[in-house]
Amino acid sequence: MKAGSVLQSSGEERRRGPLDQLPPPANSNKPLTPFSIEDILNKPSVKKSVGISAPSSPLCALEELASKTFKGLEVNVIQAAEGREHLNGFGQRQASKKRRKSRTAFTNHQIYELEKRFLYQKYLSPADRDQIAQQLGLTNAQVITWFQNRRAKLKRDLEEMKADVESLKKIPPQALQKLEDEEIEVDD
Repeated sequence: MKAGSVLQSSGEERRRGPLDQLPPPANSNKPLTPFSIEDILNKPSVKKSVGISAPSSPLCALEELASKTFKGLEVNVIQAAEGREHLNGFGQRQASKKRRKSRTAFTNHQIYELEKRFLYQKYLSPADRDQIAQQLGLTNAQVITWFQNRRAKLKRDLEEMKADVESLKKIPPQALQKLEDEEIEVDD
């Protein structure tokens, strides 16, 4: 049966969607039951007239809103299952990822000045930050980010050096002496 065909059951008409075509779950002994609002409330479909008419009750208004909201959802879910569409959990196309801001390429002069300042000041006050940003032609955010990244790099480097020292402590003194002697021979 094709998607969108009309299903007749107990004097009630209902459009049949693509999800009705899916086989029941493999581990299910229960028959498939429809989940439309009419089926759940066990009430016949409300026929919409050509003219605009107000819903007869709040429940009908909710039903109308829900049917507009999920119109086409079944087709999208089928397409996703067939690998044709990338959809989120609600059957909507996922928005493309936000474009990342391009990486700032600092000049050698800017890096030199930032490194020079970092040697004696790891954290900047807002006034210092403004002054450096203006002096180097950078934004406040670029200066903040550069200092955060530089502190993170310093922390990684220190941890790496500590690990190197710990591993050197585990080497017997005779092996260290041998390595040192070999290094002296290479330098000559």
